[in-house]
Amino acid sequence: MKSNRLYHWAAVFIIAALLASCGFHLRGNYDFTFSTLYIDFPQNSHTARLLKRLIRGMDLTKIVNNPKEAEVILSAISESTQKEVLSYNSQGRAREYSLYYNLEFTARTAQGKILIEPTKISLRRTMTYDDSQALSKENEEIMLYKDMQSDMAQQILRRLAFIKLTEEDKHAASAPAAETEPAIPSTP
Repeated sequence: MKSNRLYHWAAVFIIAALLASCGFHLRGNYDFTFSTLYIDFPQNSHTARLLKRLIRGMDLTKIVNNPKEAEVILSAISESTQKEVLSYNSQGRAREYSLYYNLEFTARTAQGKILIEPTKISLRRTMTYDDSQALSKENEEIMLYKDMQSDMAQQILRRLAFIKLTEEDKHAASAPAAETEPAIPSTP
């Protein structure tokens, strides 16, 4: 009985040491200086859905459906995936692929003040390929793209956390647009 407990604690210690040595850490919440965000990405973007889900889970920032209501507008400029053959086997068939996921984005206030200059992030994963395992390799490719999209969402969140809105920016976002009345000529 005492021996089992010793093995249990030794295993816990070894796992903790391995996780610490590989740089593992729990992802925490991000502290944003803005309370509303509009995400202007293509409607079918998996990364946009991930961003919305992650931000809603933080309960500090609200995703709005109208850019005029947002303190910050996050916009995708371009989003693309690419698959490239890295090496061939002796029969001339692809043996290894590189998968790429590229996203260029920017962030600004509703008034147009640039908060994040247009930024391009490129992610790459490699995978081996074997015709005898075509279905499992197809599933692996899908999983690798989803992993890159998740990584992309986390990288964007980290960049959003560096935005420091001034009180002036916050008030400008919450103030309705001023309507000017026509000037009435004064009579002498």
